[in-house]
Amino acid sequence: MRHQVLHFENGSWQLPEDFESQAYEVAFVFLDPEIARSTEAFSTLSALMPNTQVIGCTTGGEIANRQAYVGGGFAACLGFDNVSVQVVEADIGAASESAALGEKLAASFTGGDLAGVFIVSDGARVNGSALVEGFRKILGPHASINGGLAGDGDRFGETLVGYRGALAPGKVVAVGFFGSGLRLRTGSFGGWEVFGPMRKITKSDGNTLYQLDNKSALELYKRYLGDEADKLPGSALFYPLQVSNPANPADTVVRTILGIDETTGAMTFAGDMPEGWTAQLMVGETNGLIEGAGKAGLAAAGGSADSFAMLVSCIGRRLLLGQRATEEVRAVVDALGGIAHAGFYSYGEISPNGFQGTCNLHNQTMTVTVFEAA
Repeated sequence: MRHQVLHFENGSWQLPEDFESQAYEVAFVFLDPEIARSTEAFSTLSALMPNTQVIGCTTGGEIANRQAYVGGGFAACLGFDNVSVQVVEADIGAASESAALGEKLAASFTGGDLAGVFIVSDGARVNGSALVEGFRKILGPHASINGGLAGDGDRFGETLVGYRGALAPGKVVAVGFFGSGLRLRTGSFGGWEVFGPMRKITKSDGNTLYQLDNKSALELYKRYLGDEADKLPGSALFYPLQVSNPANPADTVVRTILGIDETTGAMTFAGDMPEGWTAQLMVGETNGLIEGAGKAGLAAAGGSADSFAMLVSCIGRRLLLGQRATEEVRAVVDALGGIAHAGFYSYGEISPNGFQGTCNLHNQTMTVTVFEAA
């Protein structure tokens, strides 16, 4: 397996003298939103690597060189033997289209022996859990589906995704890896703690929550946040919700608010908030999050020294950790044995559930996908 991490610095990509673009089948580009909008970083790399499938997105922060960055630009270039790469893409206009779009994209892949899929999706218009459900419906419940939702820093505005030519809002790109030459190892973990009463979701519509215990969910949430309520939706990053299936308590996911509507009382999340499930507030502290990141790395560890790790963590974790965000990156990389890596901070992480094994959308987790030559 071949890999190279490139750095966009001082207006250009820093290419090593021995860089051979034809050595790589796919490149994932992670760009700070300002860099993506004010430079030609994405299209320039696409032109430099005409024989490579180049996929990119804006972020809530970038990961490379054992560090967490804000305002950076990196590209993870990957090359394989006995592996074929297929890329499919589509536009999405509204969250209600997510499940059907996932099915459409998954059905576009051809051939057998699928090692795994890595998705890079718009982070503002999509219902991430419905998107993944669409992929699962076509590829099967145990397919390795990984990736993340693009970010727009801590602004929660427009996010950009692209394939080859240009970055644009409302795009979903999925990369399928086929063949016997690749094995994927995965891990995901949060490190947040639940607190307060467990409440029942009594009114919701997809990824929009209206009521908990037949009361306004927004008003309940504001009551817990106190003075922080005036800073919504940004302050919600520090107080996510753990959502659980009462029929199977081990089936839990973490959800973070992406937006609120004061008029209707609606709270929009990155993934589904199913009626009948329970929701409980969570809170994090830095040591717990760093320890959780290390556990995600341990779950994916065991690969060879020339493996490559893709790290996708949550914007909420970066904001809470602040200057200590680099510590969670190093906890993961150390657990993986120091292998090469890159990644980004997202608006939602796609990875197998650590307990059930099926893939889903997560919030507030560190997720790890290790690409290893089989």
